[in-house]
Amino acid sequence: MNETSRTPPSIQWSALLAPQKPRFGDDGALLDFGDADGELHTVLGDGGVMPLPGSGLIRVVGDDAAAFLQAQLSESVADQGTDEWRLAGLCNPKGRLLGLFRVLRLDDDDFLLLTDGSLVEGLVQRLRMYVLRSRVALQDFTPHGGVWGAAGSGAAALTQVAGTLPQGTGTAVHAGDTTVLNLGGEPERFLAVAHARDAEGLWSTLTDASRPVTPTGWTLLGIRAGEPEVTAATRERFVPQQVNLELIGGISFQKGCYPGQEVIARMHYRGKPSRRMFGLTAPAGSVPSPGDSVLTADGASAGEVVRAVAGPAGTEALAVLRVQYHGRQDLRLGDQPAGFAQLPYDVPLPTEEEATDDS
Repeated sequence: MNETSRTPPSIQWSALLAPQKPRFGDDGALLDFGDADGELHTVLGDGGVMPLPGSGLIRVVGDDAAAFLQAQLSESVADQGTDEWRLAGLCNPKGRLLGLFRVLRLDDDDFLLLTDGSLVEGLVQRLRMYVLRSRVALQDFTPHGGVWGAAGSGAAALTQVAGTLPQGTGTAVHAGDTTVLNLGGEPERFLAVAHARDAEGLWSTLTDASRPVTPTGWTLLGIRAGEPEVTAATRERFVPQQVNLELIGGISFQKGCYPGQEVIARMHYRGKPSRRMFGLTAPAGSVPSPGDSVLTADGASAGEVVRAVAGPAGTEALAVLRVQYHGRQDLRLGDQPAGFAQLPYDVPLPTEEEATDDS
């Protein structure tokens, strides 16, 4: 993605996906390719390729790009190589997350930030507040790049684009203006980020070798991997540790100052969060939205939904709960009773003396 001197082409998702007969919701979001249930089962079985038009891209370029991002994000990026990606948060001065990024380094002075598309405009404006005299430029690159998820047969199809898939969680490979990220997990997941001019060829190659499936499948895999998400509905709701960010490599406690760093460091060194993110399941019913409350049987608030999806056996979700509610049997997710699901990493629970008031 080395084209910066002139306006790059834009990606038109509806036209690009038209041969596969996609269905879109009233809000324009991609729903599926006509068989939502079947596609979801495919994701968990043979795998597939998942267009992610709801993803957002922010490009950060300039001689000071690395130093600028180093001073803004929760994870170190100054020492990041082009053969890796890193997870990082952008916080307000109170330590609340404004957004989460997968950070790609395309060149010494060229970065791409992957985030939720609903946040891009506000995040670009926020980051520009801190540019001052730095030699750096920020651009909403969302119209000019596409993002696809892949697993199983979809991952195998990506080898026809990238040649060799990145080996190991956190790695990345570049093939021209297309970058493939290894997200790990079980099944192993990959993200492909491609320039708009390459999107048609990429999509044709992927669908020749693998089934196109609903983006809901990507959400389901992310929830099972215990990966948080910040959307417009949950912006400034959570401190990074509340969504387990330090447990999945999204916080450096050695990198120095950034907005909200004092709050985050104090929670790390002087106590432990009184709220943590846990996996929840519920029978099929209405799927709660990010920011919705998780309630007890008597109507008390136990926490908030981070992300949720209709899985093959009912609702699956991640929610930030007060730690004293962990293991409770009287919680409700949406309109259904909720149970706890095991995450692929351990979530430490504080003692009463260790808990930091982070509500």
